[in-house]
Amino acid sequence: MKKVCLVFIFMALVFIVSAQTYQQYSFKGQGIYGNILKHTKHLKALVQGPAIGGEMAVEWQTVGEKPWQQFLNFPVVGIGAVWLNLSNPDKLGNALAIYPYINFPLWRTHYFNLYLKAGMGASYLTKTYYNTNTDAMGNLLPLDSANAAIGSHLNIYFSGGGSLEFPLNNGLSAVAEYTWNHASNGSAVAPNSGINFLNAFVGLKYCPNYKSIDEFKKKKYHDIPRILTYEIVAASGFRQLYYADNKTYPTASLAFGVYRPFTNFYRMGLGVDAFYDGVYDGQNSQAWQRTYITSDEFKNKLRLGVSWQHELLIGRMSAGFHFGLYLYNPLKNLEPYTDAKNGTLNKWLIYPYNIEKEDGWLYTRAALKYAVSDHYFISLGLKTHLQKAEFIEWGLGYQL
Repeated sequence: MKKVCLVFIFMALVFIVSAQTYQQYSFKGQGIYGNILKHTKHLKALVQGPAIGGEMAVEWQTVGEKPWQQFLNFPVVGIGAVWLNLSNPDKLGNALAIYPYINFPLWRTHYFNLYLKAGMGASYLTKTYYNTNTDAMGNLLPLDSANAAIGSHLNIYFSGGGSLEFPLNNGLSAVAEYTWNHASNGSAVAPNSGINFLNAFVGLKYCPNYKSIDEFKKKKYHDIPRILTYEIVAASGFRQLYYADNKTYPTASLAFGVYRPFTNFYRMGLGVDAFYDGVYDGQNSQAWQRTYITSDEFKNKLRLGVSWQHELLIGRMSAGFHFGLYLYNPLKNLEPYTDAKNGTLNKWLIYPYNIEKEDGWLYTRAALKYAVSDHYFISLGLKTHLQKAEFIEWGLGYQL
């Protein structure tokens, strides 16, 4: 997973930094003070204070040399390196991350610039469940006393929020951000509830070539055709369910989508999704006691759904979120564990549920795609049930 994450970061940098944009670089340094959200019972016992750290970044102001830059109102692109102390050195340790991002302009004035920030990359956490689960005598600790939020050192890192820039003088600016950040491995290694942050950033930005900044090239480009396109994506991956058995199971998905651009930078689509999740074999399910499965049946590993998809168009890249409804989901009547064990459940397509006890009827996907030709693209997806990751999808797609 580490190599694939770095490949995506490298591709993003090659894509966003070229020609005149390369000359419009800036350096940014910020201090970070944030809250670690206690979204699971494990974190309630682990979080002892704020997240404190810093970020160093290099940014490039796009000037319109490519159509997507003008369509998106000349965004700022960058790559950031983050260090965070997670308030509990023995159990949570430190987090390091490197990630490309893009700042979409919302409001530009002579006095300040307001941006919407979005980014994704790789993170490294120094403490995991596997090096915090024993005491000084080597005895196994209860799950709530170890770092049950993180199961592997390497994780995916997300960043999203708002960014402000206040020009001062001679290429120097004051900057501030407020973002949601997330680190997890997508359940590739259990346990993995992930860590969510709400972080405030304050710092300075300096542009060495501020005297030679190019003017935005407001050239008239052809609009993206407002026609339907069709995509099919085949993806695979792996995940764990129960931390104590150390078993890894295959996952797979097949997705078909129909899209229509509504602007030069946004498209909406409808999709049909089929998922296979090998963890539901009836053995670890009994140990985990979340899904009441007593036998290994193929039908319990399949789920089918329809999804409403929203994606930003950034040249060869597209990125967005999909929201899905399960049409076929045998697991819904096998969760919560105690209720299913005590009697037969008969749930409708949409029903009230507690995400801590069952997956529910809603699934979501954070999706990133990169076109390698006119018809073929590679994709990276993170399938979740609300804040709980199910698996990472590594895929290859075809567009017609």
